[in-house]
Amino acid sequence: MGNESGKYLLAAKIYRMKKILCVISVILLAAAIFPFFGCSNSEDPIRIHIRANSDGDYDQAVKYVVRDAVVDFLSSELSSVSGRRDAYKRISALTKQIENTAMGVLSKCGFSYGANAYMSYEMFPDRTYGDIFYPEGYYDALIVELGTGNGGNWWCVAYPPLCFYGSDEEFRYSSIIEELLK
Repeated sequence: MGNESGKYLLAAKIYRMKKILCVISVILLAAAIFPFFGCSNSEDPIRIHIRANSDGDYDQAVKYVVRDAVVDFLSSELSSVSGRRDAYKRISALTKQIENTAMGVLSKCGFSYGANAYMSYEMFPDRTYGDIFYPEGYYDALIVELGTGNGGNWWCVAYPPLCFYGSDEEFRYSSIIEELLK
């Protein structure tokens, strides 16, 4: 009888250990795959890519002035879009005005080269902005080339309306949803 109860105790311990290992496995699996789900946007984003004329200090500085003007322009123009398709159509229809906005900034700042704005489908690397992760892949994007477009560039997300400023360590973002909540 004592030998039989020992078997039951051993079986119960093994069952509990299997249960604990199963729970630990599920937790580890969830921790491993969580960064790839739930942290990115549910709709495919429309990116913005502003390419500076060169890596020179002045060309890089004016890139950020153009960025501010383009983001301000798009913020008001995209405030009433009803979804991704609407945002894509609106941005596509506005490329000439976006180009003119960029050229106006360049002209005011004394730059003689122009700007070119167009929609494209381009490869972007993995990018994490705060808590939001965009995996490497091809995305629809508004491209704004300043001059030759051969300098360092800046990326943003036009839709859903979320734009980031600052270095990789410090983020400040604007979002229509955030503004509405305030």
